[in-house]
Amino acid sequence: MRERTEILETFPQRLQIVAEKYGERVLSCPANTISFGLTLDGLARPKEKDESDESYIQSIDKEISSFGAMLFSRCVSGTRVIPRAQQKKMGGENFIGFGSSTNNYPHAYMTAACAIGVSIHEIEEFYVRLDKTLKEFRKKSKTSTVNRK
Repeated sequence: MRERTEILETFPQRLQIVAEKYGERVLSCPANTISFGLTLDGLARPKEKDESDESYIQSIDKEISSFGAMLFSRCVSGTRVIPRAQQKKMGGENFIGFGSSTNNYPHAYMTAACAIGVSIHEIEEFYVRLDKTLKEFRKKSKTSTVNRK
């Protein structure tokens, strides 16, 4: 518990350093002292001129979700990636903004928790892996954008 308390003192600031490197930001949620959000808007490709909003959002949902898969395959567990306006149909109901607490949250984002039992070494490794995965994802996205044209 003591180690987690120490980590919490610097976690948001260290996360912000990684975020700023990629043009993202840490989301402000002052009532939540365990889980932190980080925008992922810069990971999506730009909207094409003649593309509808719905088509664009569906397309980038897959891109953003694949970032979550990349984190998982690099042994970054416990994060959650939420694409903007993601739609899921369950029990005959269509949920818009699935995974978020609102239908129209204006950002794709990820969450990371600083839970009891996490060590300073694990948090340091988290920053390294998050930074590396963001870099790899951006490189991969630029390559696929060039190949699409």
